[in-house]
Amino acid sequence: MLIDESPEQALKEYDIAGNLAEVLIKHYPAHLWGVNVDLRGGIVQVTNMRLSGRWGFVLLLKDVLADTTNRLIINAGGELLERYRMKRTGFDEAQYENLKTDKLGDFIAEK
Repeated sequence: MLIDESPEQALKEYDIAGNLAEVLIKHYPAHLWGVNVDLRGGIVQVTNMRLSGRWGFVLLLKDVLADTTNRLIINAGGELLERYRMKRTGFDEAQYENLKTDKLGDFIAEK
């Protein structure tokens, strides 16, 4: 939240982000989903905090809100899992422990 945002705008962003995170948790349980909504910028950022807080997807907010089936957010979450070679299922500890890392210890995603 930016300091110059109104409390109403911040609450709306928080509400939308929470609803989208619930969709991801329902489809891909036990992952640490990060969803950030920026009304002013018109975007939604989706990350998986277990895999990387830096890499994820940016979606247009207008498209996400128009998608009554939530396919955009579900597909973004699933594709993020696949890029780290994780199954599109609930969190798998054994699979997670076997992910490859770079020299800095960050998990390596496919490009």
